[in-house]
Amino acid sequence: MIFTAFQFLKFYWSADTRYRIHSPFVYTFTEEVLEDDRIFYVFKRAEILRQNLLLNKNTIEVTDFGAGSRAAGIKKQRVIKDIAKSALSPAFQCRWLFKIVDLYAPKKIIELGTSLGISALYLNEAALTGATFFTLEGAPEIANIAQTVFDIYYDLDKNYNFERYDTFLLKPENKQPKGEKVKKLQNLNLVVGRFETTFESTLNTMQQVDLAFLDGNHRYDATIDYFQKILPFTNANSVLIFDDIYWSEEMKRAWEEIKKHPAVTMTIDLFWCGLVFFRKENTEKQHFKIIKAAWKPWAIGFLK
Repeated sequence: MIFTAFQFLKFYWSADTRYRIHSPFVYTFTEEVLEDDRIFYVFKRAEILRQNLLLNKNTIEVTDFGAGSRAAGIKKQRVIKDIAKSALSPAFQCRWLFKIVDLYAPKKIIELGTSLGISALYLNEAALTGATFFTLEGAPEIANIAQTVFDIYYDLDKNYNFERYDTFLLKPENKQPKGEKVKKLQNLNLVVGRFETTFESTLNTMQQVDLAFLDGNHRYDATIDYFQKILPFTNANSVLIFDDIYWSEEMKRAWEEIKKHPAVTMTIDLFWCGLVFFRKENTEKQHFKIIKAAWKPWAIGFLK
């Protein structure tokens, strides 16, 4: 997309690396999230599942609740690998999500937009034991595949042969390993239904949000609505992560409006997503654009 490419060029030249960050809080974020290249156990397992989805040629009928659809939704034929290619967060961003959860240790987490479940695995596996994690998906057919991904996640090494990537995800005989009970993911709760209904009801159930990954409807009105609905459930330590903030002019406009909200004291712009903080320590608003040092190797000292 031309708009996104142009915005990335602007972001790239204005973004700072670790060498120009003076805020201790943001410097810690940079070191622990962007610059941390450690590989955790979840990465290999989740990426095996991603590769299966990316090579899965099965077709499913998906309920589309997008603009112009009827109240009950429109049924559309979709190939699983096409859904995976267009909807799944890339691996590097999922690793960021894992490390953000690991860094801030939130106790109540919500994801708006489960899709096929890969980002949910990263978020859930970084969460503390006893944390509560709700992930919301609008299309029941896609949620069914995500649930299958969750069900078999722990059984990859023991029950399945992944020397080749086949289309095991839609095979009923593979959903429940024969003779064994699938180990369920701790913390995780998958909520299925239209966001207009499930988002508010889930927030009321949670009563508090420590971290949110918002990857739902990428429209201005919807994004602002998500922000306004979640705001009463935040606290001084909450972190809101908005995906695809430069996906369109609408999303960029929504991001700029969120940054200006009086409750927001700090934001971190990573281009692929934007983080919102409500820290009381920040008496004045601070907005940061950050990029990995390796992606901008000359940006040391006074050099941008």
